[in-house]
Amino acid sequence: MRNMYLVFFILVPLVFEAQAERPGYVTVLLYHRFDESRYPSTNISSDMFREQLEFLKREGYRVLSMHEFRQLLATGKPFPQKSVLITIDDPYRSIYEHAFPLLKEFAYPFTLFANTSPLYSESPVYMDWAMLEEIRDWGATIGNHSHFHPHMGQPEKGHTPEEYAVWVRKDLKRAQKAFVDHGIDTDVLAYPFGEYNETVLAIAKELGFELMFTQDEGGVDEFSDHQLIPRVAIVGANMSLERFTFKLNLAPLHVADVQPEAISLNVSSPEKLSLRLLDPTRYRPGIINMFLSEWDRVDAVYDAKTGVLSYRPDRPLTRPMNRLIVTAKEREGGHFSMFSRLYFRPYPEWAEE
Repeated sequence: MRNMYLVFFILVPLVFEAQAERPGYVTVLLYHRFDESRYPSTNISSDMFREQLEFLKREGYRVLSMHEFRQLLATGKPFPQKSVLITIDDPYRSIYEHAFPLLKEFAYPFTLFANTSPLYSESPVYMDWAMLEEIRDWGATIGNHSHFHPHMGQPEKGHTPEEYAVWVRKDLKRAQKAFVDHGIDTDVLAYPFGEYNETVLAIAKELGFELMFTQDEGGVDEFSDHQLIPRVAIVGANMSLERFTFKLNLAPLHVADVQPEAISLNVSSPEKLSLRLLDPTRYRPGIINMFLSEWDRVDAVYDAKTGVLSYRPDRPLTRPMNRLIVTAKEREGGHFSMFSRLYFRPYPEWAEE
């Protein structure tokens, strides 16, 4: 699996200057597998996980439960400094065997987003329902991660728009029913593979989900969209404590007038990719960059007076999915703020003649 959200960290050196007072925000951490080195793109070792938990404790981070995180979002008040929400995707048995004991040891709350199909499989790779219920009974939050864990961002071959919507709705409802059948009530969702579009967002809202989590990177504060909550992926063979610290220091980048506005594009070559920074005076004009996963960093033009960052592509996109990332280096402290979101090329069978 290609980790498109990691491209920025390959291109920017992990260098910090003196810490300055910053607006409060929550970093939502995203984990997958533990001690499964044959899956390097989604794995982390137990030793590294322990080191990260010890760092959070030593540095005075507040580890939030989903309930506390929800309350912060509901108040609309400024967020606290140095706080995290721990989330884990997919019901791998390595989570139960390796991560869960450590989280219990530190008494840190967490959320497990489970796709429900594997829980019936009796596979040694996955948890069963009894394990999931034990995690729930300990106090963790269980969230919906679909039933079959499909790529929801685009239809399956042959789907009409109506059939596609039925397919998305059916899968999410099937997972919800499985949870209810096992005494689990949840209204939080993590999009499988981090994929979403206008149809997925509308159906998730229709089904009553209150908080929806992506795999777009960045911090969360009182201005964040509750349907598009970013998370930072803490995975990969190159994960280190320095890298972990860097991700903890990614503040939200507040933007407006994002173009194209639609997630599902109607053309393969957008006329323009652009957005406007809402607080341009906070950032250094020479260190504001735009990345697109297919092209890495692009030569976007930044207007320091208006805060507008724009790029006019000279070629069409070829990948079905791309992640747009914009980073800005803060004047004080030298940390980065980040904005991230998805774009999907037109689905071939629905393309206009």
